[in-house]
Amino acid sequence: MKRSIHACLVILVLAPLGLAQSIKPEQNDARDLWLARAQNLTSDLLKDGADLSNNQRAVLWGKLARHWWREDPKRARTWFTNAIEVIEQVPNKEPAEERRGRIETAQVLLTFVTPLDQTLTKRLLTLLNPDKSAEHEPDGTAFALISAATTILDEDPERAAELGALALRTGKPTNLDPLLYGLRAQNPKLADSLFIQALALVKQDQGGMFTNILTYIAFPVQRGRFAGLPVPPDSLRIELLEILMAHINSGAAEGETNCGAVAWLAPLYGEFERLLPQQWPVLRQAVNTCQSVSPQLQQRIRDNSNNQRLNTVESLLNAAADAKELEVRTDYKYRAAALAKDHKNYELALKILNDLATDERQLMAESWDSCQWDWAADGAIEHYKHNRFREMNLLLDGVPSDLQPLAKVAFVYRLQDGNFSEPAPLIQILDDAIKGLRRSNIPTELKSEWYLAILHSTIKYLPAEANGVLKDGIAALNKLKEGQPLDTTEVYSLLGSQLLEMDEFVVKDALASVMSMQTRTHLRLSLLAATLQRLKSTSRN
Repeated sequence: MKRSIHACLVILVLAPLGLAQSIKPEQNDARDLWLARAQNLTSDLLKDGADLSNNQRAVLWGKLARHWWREDPKRARTWFTNAIEVIEQVPNKEPAEERRGRIETAQVLLTFVTPLDQTLTKRLLTLLNPDKSAEHEPDGTAFALISAATTILDEDPERAAELGALALRTGKPTNLDPLLYGLRAQNPKLADSLFIQALALVKQDQGGMFTNILTYIAFPVQRGRFAGLPVPPDSLRIELLEILMAHINSGAAEGETNCGAVAWLAPLYGEFERLLPQQWPVLRQAVNTCQSVSPQLQQRIRDNSNNQRLNTVESLLNAAADAKELEVRTDYKYRAAALAKDHKNYELALKILNDLATDERQLMAESWDSCQWDWAADGAIEHYKHNRFREMNLLLDGVPSDLQPLAKVAFVYRLQDGNFSEPAPLIQILDDAIKGLRRSNIPTELKSEWYLAILHSTIKYLPAEANGVLKDGIAALNKLKEGQPLDTTEVYSLLGSQLLEMDEFVVKDALASVMSMQTRTHLRLSLLAATLQRLKSTSRN
């Protein structure tokens, strides 16, 4: 007996040694390096967290817990628990604004916790039991539940459907579409069940935002989305159309026609005629009634009814030439330009924009500027991919001088993950973009975003400039009044992996120089996520 005990002790002592011998020394060194970097970042984040408000500190703990969950579940659970305890504390006579902030924080935490721990999820749901005295709260909770459901959709569609059903019993989530698209691709029956529950909500508020969401889910092509998206069966689509018709008819009983709704449903006219032919004459009457309400309504209704859509650049430009009203004429010309862009005829698209009269440009306002640099960047990419470098440069140089830096930054950013046999033209445009940004009068909030957008390409193609671009980006960030709250999305989520490619101490000093605590926290969280991902990949190797 003593021998067997002794043998077991020897095995227990030697087992870790054998495990350690199975791991290469350099692998241990790399893992220790990434672990130390992650722990140092976490320490910096916790120090900054001490100066945050209670709600923002709870969000920080929630994000730290989510990042560390796989690597250190015990500490992560403690952070989650601490965060929940903060928002469970209800002061006497809590002001409405403070209650709103506390509930919104709980909704953010629900998105983090739900995919990871059902016990903590139930604790949050108890806290978030809908309060009818505050209409916005149920919808916010429903939104958080759908976000969590979408996160776990691929690995557990049944659980995702349960969360979706709970969300629909809680409120009217406006982010339902990605969950239903994904669920229908995996389990149509579960998707049908959720859609039926959503229809019940639509019947209560026929003209609300949630109704609009369901039209995108049921008729994605007609609403301008990808043609390959799965849709509900016709029986459910008919039920939705009947609800929409009831909304149109609701004013007709009182002698009024809801022309806004008639125009809004214009892209679905063909589906009304196909799926609901008995109601089509009623809709046709509403269309005729609304024709004289306004030129723009008349235009939209005419374009989308009777299957007479204008679907060529030439037909749209001809319609513009015949239009007497400024708004209608400008809209036709913009649609012609957009259609040319969709057909990858970027030169024609930009020519149409440049040929607009002064009053037409003024009507388009800032969208004229954004189309100029956005479409030029896309067109230059097409030319670059086909080695048409002369055409590429002509397109970019043809953009108004004050917008050229944006066009060139967008061009570089959209090509940042590609590998090209001829990078020299891209490097030249990148160099022009950096110089252009530095001398441009672009608003500060845009300039900071654009500097950070080209950091990856700068590291790859002009590494000597990378430190300067990062510092310029930080300097622009420091001119902003304040950063975005921590309960917003991960605004710098893609930046962390890029910062890992730079000198660790340069990055550390740069982040420490960020004046806004919220922005600094966002940046460090992004870097922490990338560091933990590198730690994970090192462990696998």
